[in-house]
Amino acid sequence: MAAAGGTAVRAMGNDALIVKWNKFSKAYSAVMEQWSWPSYASLVSATGLPVLDGSGLASWKHLDAAKAPSSSGKRPPLVLDVGCGPGSHSLELARMHPGLRILATDLSEGMIELARSRAAGVDNIAFAVASADSEEVAARGLATVAAGSVLAGEHVSDPMSEALRVPGGEGALLADAAIANLVMQIVPDTLAAFQGVGASLRPGAPFAFAVWGDRSRSALFTALPGALRSLEIPGLEAMQAEVAEAAATTRSGFHLEADVPRVKRLLAEAGFGPVSTWTTELPMPGGPVLSAQDGAARLIDLIPANSELAARVHKEGGDEARAALIRALEGRVQALMDEDAVLGLHVRVYVAAKRG
Repeated sequence: MAAAGGTAVRAMGNDALIVKWNKFSKAYSAVMEQWSWPSYASLVSATGLPVLDGSGLASWKHLDAAKAPSSSGKRPPLVLDVGCGPGSHSLELARMHPGLRILATDLSEGMIELARSRAAGVDNIAFAVASADSEEVAARGLATVAAGSVLAGEHVSDPMSEALRVPGGEGALLADAAIANLVMQIVPDTLAAFQGVGASLRPGAPFAFAVWGDRSRSALFTALPGALRSLEIPGLEAMQAEVAEAAATTRSGFHLEADVPRVKRLLAEAGFGPVSTWTTELPMPGGPVLSAQDGAARLIDLIPANSELAARVHKEGGDEARAALIRALEGRVQALMDEDAVLGLHVRVYVAAKRG
């Protein structure tokens, strides 16, 4: 892939992603995970997963009768949750719907450790460290690879042990739905990840995923770098050049919104049928933004990557540079507030079914 002007653009590799998310796992868990719940909930709804109706599990209309959970001993529905992070959303789904079985995966050992530490007493979920786009996953299926890891370890309950074993002992483990919330945009090999999910689903099963959407409507991750680029302060030139170079040569987190037709082609190549897609927005964490100062402070304090960038500006440019960065950021936040823009993240949702 190349950027404008022919500059080569690369995706961040899995090794670098592991280092990044292990580092940010606790900070993300403390601040960001509940912020993304509305997006996760929309995926649950989009796949036709059961909704809480006051009595536990409601109907799951896309499943045939042989797959529906019941008291007759039929196999409960299995949900594959890709890129589960610290597990809060996966665990909420498991607690709301005890008739489901949930296999939740993440690339980061730090994230999975946090998820497992919260899972006491929840026996219808299992967590596994797994790359969504490895060659093994693309060939055998993410569910099969992750289930093998779980069954070989010590972190599996009796209900999940039964759910993760392939009927008859041969072939692939097939789930009844898959969801991936705000993670597919960082996976290095998009097609391999789609193939790994496709190989994990029975025919007709839905796959719903949300990714970063329109960059121009996503102040959460763009306002601070933009403010940094606007500064003209001696001593920051080298840092600004480095940040600009990284932006020019590293694949954008918004790439799955930038080329929607390509995403649809990749899904088709991975064995998925017609694709439905739409957009929504997630507001900034912490509730309504009360002022430009409030918004700027939250953008720095609540977003781990932004906090790291602001700290580096302070280290390299001192108090004057940090103050200038904050003023520039406040100006951008005020401009967005004047436009009645959502000070958060624009989100693109895709939903498709595995072809038979």
